[in-house]
Amino acid sequence: MKKQGLALSIALIVCFQINLIAQAPSDKSRAKLRSIIENVTQASVRRYDTKDNLSQSMDCAKIINNPNGGYLAVYHHYVSGVPKVFIAGSTNFTTWTMVKELASQASQPTIAVASDGGFVVAWEQEPSNHLKICYYTNLANLSNAVPSKTYDVTRKLSTCAEGTPSIYSASSTLVDVGFHYFKNCDVDRQARGTLTNFNTWTCQAQDNVDNALLYWGVKGNIGDRDAFEFEGYDFGLFEGQFIKGDFGSWRSFIYDYQTGNAEQLNIVTDKGSTAFANPTVTSMTIDGKKALAVTMFMPSEGAKNGEAGELIFYKTIEDLNTSINQQYPENEDISVFPNPVHSQLTIRSMQLLIKQVKIFDMQGRAVYSTNESFTGRKTIDVSGLHSGLYSVQIFSSRQKDNYQKCFLIQVQ
Repeated sequence: MKKQGLALSIALIVCFQINLIAQAPSDKSRAKLRSIIENVTQASVRRYDTKDNLSQSMDCAKIINNPNGGYLAVYHHYVSGVPKVFIAGSTNFTTWTMVKELASQASQPTIAVASDGGFVVAWEQEPSNHLKICYYTNLANLSNAVPSKTYDVTRKLSTCAEGTPSIYSASSTLVDVGFHYFKNCDVDRQARGTLTNFNTWTCQAQDNVDNALLYWGVKGNIGDRDAFEFEGYDFGLFEGQFIKGDFGSWRSFIYDYQTGNAEQLNIVTDKGSTAFANPTVTSMTIDGKKALAVTMFMPSEGAKNGEAGELIFYKTIEDLNTSINQQYPENEDISVFPNPVHSQLTIRSMQLLIKQVKIFDMQGRAVYSTNESFTGRKTIDVSGLHSGLYSVQIFSSRQKDNYQKCFLIQVQ
């Protein structure tokens, strides 16, 4: 027993040393995202000042795959001073044909495929600046602007305005929505809400996200955003305004949900524009390849000649520069996050087969064990553990050889 205790103590010390020097598990994936989003000039396809076939600017566009082939986009455009939301289709990503007007006195739309079939579309609706969420049972109904369910959200966090929706997840009965609220009727700040059965709405402010952008010196609005998964990690793309009221000071930030931190992007366009707002990111399949499609609105205050308006571009994942892999060399493809953890611990292995997971406390007692094999992501509920340090031992298989990797986590 003493020898076993000594061996475990040595293993825990090694775990602790590894933990001190290790980078965040999502660092490599976040670096790839920077390469995709920052380097517009190296995109597979890009278009500035995007317009539809009616020469209408496609402001604040959100693009998804069309299940029948090609692509769909929702966007807004002002017609005789009135904002209207439209849907358009494309077969080549850059040339768009307007299909239908979805709403009037509406702007800042977003769209998602519902997990149980159909589509969910949300936008800012006037009067009484608020969110409106619609469910369409199929593509035909969406193309004809015939929703089967609608919900006008009553403002709860601001007496003045709530808007710029994004969709974290969606079905015909449950929609997880990100949005901004006009805090104290002074500046936009982040919030998240849930619509249940298209008749019940709950929401809360997201001060942690605000703080991640305020850290960079953002003084104005923190508004539109999009959330997505990339290489097994959850990320967000947010807009932040450094100077209140200054459209030329809009910048975009990657938010890392694993660490709770944000970092400012230094986006490079062909002519050197500097202001970027209303970002969206969509994981898509384009020409049979996995790709990330990005859209941003470029205010005239920070845009160079010919670049103001809606920027759309995509980058195929296979085309990423190999220098990223050289900067962040492959390890055993296993990561554990977040750390510290409050309730849900995630183990990620996108390539290797995980065969066994064990968690030990500092006295060497096993507090969790599973022999369930998996590849991808597995979530473990650690909310029942006391605060303190724990060792996570993961047994995986590579080329039929078993090996073990050790992590030290802190439960709060």
